[in-house]
Amino acid sequence: MFAILLSAAIVSCGQKEESIVVNEDTSYLDVISPWIETEERVPYYSTLYFTDGQGYEFKNRSSNKLIIPLTGYSFTGGRVGEIGEKLTWNPSTNWLLNFYGEYSLFVPEKFDWGRGKNPFWKMENREKYTFDNLIENYASVIREYLSQNEYDKIIIFGHSEGGFIAPELYFHLEDFNVSALISSGAGGLSSFVDIAAVRRGVPLDDESAYLDTYNRYLAAYSGEQYADSPDEQKFRQNGQEYLPTGYWYSHQVRRPFEFYKNIDIPVLFIHGLLDTFVSPVSSKYVEENLPDKPFDYIYYPDMIHYPETVRELEKIRTDIANWLNEKGL
Repeated sequence: MFAILLSAAIVSCGQKEESIVVNEDTSYLDVISPWIETEERVPYYSTLYFTDGQGYEFKNRSSNKLIIPLTGYSFTGGRVGEIGEKLTWNPSTNWLLNFYGEYSLFVPEKFDWGRGKNPFWKMENREKYTFDNLIENYASVIREYLSQNEYDKIIIFGHSEGGFIAPELYFHLEDFNVSALISSGAGGLSSFVDIAAVRRGVPLDDESAYLDTYNRYLAAYSGEQYADSPDEQKFRQNGQEYLPTGYWYSHQVRRPFEFYKNIDIPVLFIHGLLDTFVSPVSSKYVEENLPDKPFDYIYYPDMIHYPETVRELEKIRTDIANWLNEKGL
């Protein structure tokens, strides 16, 4: 059975408590779609504003535990739908909204773009969207939020981009005693060069092969010079959306494994073995090279970079819930 949780904590926000609805029909569980739909609805939440951005708080006032979901790559990542709106299950922060019954959730939106139109269409946003800037922005917003609230348990969940960011962000939040990390479709190697080296059995270089190129790119196309970057020149010709070169380099120069070497809190890695966006080699490398860490690994034989069916989504949710319970979180 697939329980549809509208909100177990709405009553704590001054709203009428709603009951749990159970759908006896399981025929839809294996319907494959890039946009998985259930009857779940967006629970009550508050939009909070901070010095460097905003976020969405699903406050469970009967819980002292918090989950912070970090989305994958997207200019509109971190946004949530309107209250009461049907959820669609693309790779997003919506994966864990059903945990609202036991945890509060705080979903930081990327940068200070707000809920308006797609931020891609402003040149300054395309320049701004790099891992370096995003981590700094997440850290600022989350620190400000945590300084205004008290939680005994804090779990950071990151999928894809968010999973690569999570271990680095952890060290920006050391003052708040983060309890655990969950990495989905990410692992410890972000660079294609690193993953190729591991597949060949070749030792990794001391630093990324892209580091010098990234630094030269930033020196050449920062600030006023960004308008002359190859990205912007091509965009003026065809008007098509693209993955910013600065973003790509900022991703490739990172090696999350180096941060995991200094992390000693529980970490759960989940990864689809059919993932072609981020090879499962990335998670297996952490497993094989940091065997004494309090890290756990779950691999899904038939899953790609994200769940394609409600059954897969339900399985991930169950596995995460069981792991959190096992760790006393």
